[in-house]
Amino acid sequence: MSVIKYDLMELVYEETGNVLNVSWSDELSVESSRFLQTVAFLFRTIQEKEVANLIIDSGMPAGGILTEEVIHCFIQNIPHTPLRKIALLESPDYLWDDNLFQVISLLITSYSLPIEISMLESRSAAKKWFSCKDKLEAIR
Repeated sequence: MSVIKYDLMELVYEETGNVLNVSWSDELSVESSRFLQTVAFLFRTIQEKEVANLIIDSGMPAGGILTEEVIHCFIQNIPHTPLRKIALLESPDYLWDDNLFQVISLLITSYSLPIEISMLESRSAAKKWFSCKDKLEAIR
């Protein structure tokens, strides 16, 4: 397991299962240029480590909406990653969760990407889902 800190973002890579956990400090606004820089670094790390499974932990989002620049960063990068499953951990801000889920889902559908996304309660639920062939198997 390796831990990488970049500004107010933390990445934890677990070689077993090829899982990357990403989390941001609650103090970082998603509308800031700093957030955009962390997202760009996240995608570089995904490509360098050839990550298949991503856990996104938003923690206690400080509000705001995804900027056009952040969405553009997703559009530019997500099709070129080896990602297969993205687990979005539920946060106390369901509007933020839904917004992020919808943006990623739209990209997956629009670009016909071989990526699945799921909203889950915990890292352990995400890891269980990653190890299953399909989502129904994970919830049994």
